[in-house]
Amino acid sequence: MLAALALIALTPPLLAAQEGASAMLEQGREALRRGDGLAAEVALRRAREAGIEQGEISALMGEAYLQQGDYADARRWLAEGYFAPDQRVHGFHMLARLEMAEGNLDAAASAFARALEGNPGTAEIWVDLGRLRYRAGQHHQALTAAEEALRRNGEDPRALEFRGQIARDADGLLAALPWFEKGLKSAPDDLSLLGEYAATLGEAGRAKDMLRITRRMIELDPENPRAFYLQAVLAARAGDYMLARRLLARTQDRFDEVPAAMMLEGVLEMRAENWALAVDVLDRLARSQPDNQRAALLLGRAMLENGDASEVIARYGPSVARGDASPYVLMLVARAHEVLGNRAAAAPLLDRAASPPSASIVPLALGEAGELALFRWGGDLDRLDGAVPRVRQLLAAGNVAEAQAYVTRLGARFAGSADIEVLSGDVALAGRDAARALMLYSNAAQVRRSLSLTQRMVAALRMQGRDAEGRALLAAYLVQHPQDGDAALALGYMQADAGEWNRAEPLLRFAREQRDGGGRDPVLFATLADAALRRGGAGEALADAETGFAAQRTNRRATLTLARVLENAGRKDAATALLEKTRKLPGG
Repeated sequence: MLAALALIALTPPLLAAQEGASAMLEQGREALRRGDGLAAEVALRRAREAGIEQGEISALMGEAYLQQGDYADARRWLAEGYFAPDQRVHGFHMLARLEMAEGNLDAAASAFARALEGNPGTAEIWVDLGRLRYRAGQHHQALTAAEEALRRNGEDPRALEFRGQIARDADGLLAALPWFEKGLKSAPDDLSLLGEYAATLGEAGRAKDMLRITRRMIELDPENPRAFYLQAVLAARAGDYMLARRLLARTQDRFDEVPAAMMLEGVLEMRAENWALAVDVLDRLARSQPDNQRAALLLGRAMLENGDASEVIARYGPSVARGDASPYVLMLVARAHEVLGNRAAAAPLLDRAASPPSASIVPLALGEAGELALFRWGGDLDRLDGAVPRVRQLLAAGNVAEAQAYVTRLGARFAGSADIEVLSGDVALAGRDAARALMLYSNAAQVRRSLSLTQRMVAALRMQGRDAEGRALLAAYLVQHPQDGDAALALGYMQADAGEWNRAEPLLRFAREQRDGGGRDPVLFATLADAALRRGGAGEALADAETGFAAQRTNRRATLTLARVLENAGRKDAATALLEKTRKLPGG
């Protein structure tokens, strides 16, 4: 009897302790839901001290440390896999996130496999698994994971965000917007979704809507760096470079290593004529993205303006040795030689810059980064890291058969990789198998349709004599990316070649505005002059022709166009003098 009375007396304190521990556990979960890892850690420690078993909180503690960026402590709670049965799925999911954060992709895949053992998984798990697959180059499998996430929960903000990001890559900007809008219906204050939505609106040319969304982001988080970065982009596009610089400074250096932000910073420094600073940021960008041609060209100009003519020659000299070197690069290196007083070296480059571009298909240059990749992975040339430089090396040497065998091997090893499909398409195109190239490019475009891939598809179509389909394909891309000046320029030239001048001229004039007034592109202004002349715009034709000729007086196309415009205006003597000059130009 006394023992029973003692037990009854002790029961209320025990219940109170258990209730307190459960309350602490729920506080920890709530803190995790709002992203406060530190508060979650404190609450979970109190729950543990109040008697909650370790297995009940291991997954949650791991998540709390992940939110704080403390991977070492997160691993201490997650690595052993000591989770209560009802926490097992979440625990291995958090372990997978940890492995992803530390770049251990194979270990992350193993953790996801354990998280999905015996259960269909949550939308959140499938989103993270999709992101892992995307990082690992399994692009088609990533799309499958995104669709599976939506089957688990069609209203999940992260699932809708991920699907929108894939739609943006594959289908275009306008196609992505409905996914983000649907996500915001269920989570209107979700900063990540708002950021993706604002960025996509801006790229699509909807500046007012973008500004409205970024202001909402700042209302929710007055120091949100992404909102200020997006506003900086908007200000730069509007030509207010001082405002753009001030807004970029408010990102608290959070975007210092983001490629798009580095490009923006480089352009802003160039606008301010801070050439040394521009060289510094653009050099870092060009080294991190060796295939970013715009960054490379901007860097070259900044280096030249900074007085680094010798460095320009050293860096871009190998490029001008190639048959497909762009007129811009040829002019850049020629100017560098002129700065150093070496006109003899500059002259042939200027002649080539004035010549019509080569229509042949030439493999892209390998470059320093590619050589380093081949050296670094020399013991395993089938690594994805070295695939692009290896294929370029083989094609440059004319080893199409060996390149084909190589990409076939890569395709078996990296099934589902859009990058390998594009490389395989390049090899097929180099081997003049346009039909196979188009098939491979089309497969890749299901998950990643960039302008460069679209242009590859157009090249494959044109090789088959399907020019009209090529124009339609490029036009469809431009509909989805309405602010892409490079796409407008390419389509404008194609329409002009087809004699569709009424369609060509608006595209080319839009491209000129998107390209900062056309820059120093003599062919663009010559083509605009031709278009204006054909519709009877004599004054506009003369202005365009003179601008193109002034940009590069040795350009045969620009010179012939100006002569034709002058003759049309009745200035036959001036036209004759220019025609005489063309006989001395390359191709005359």
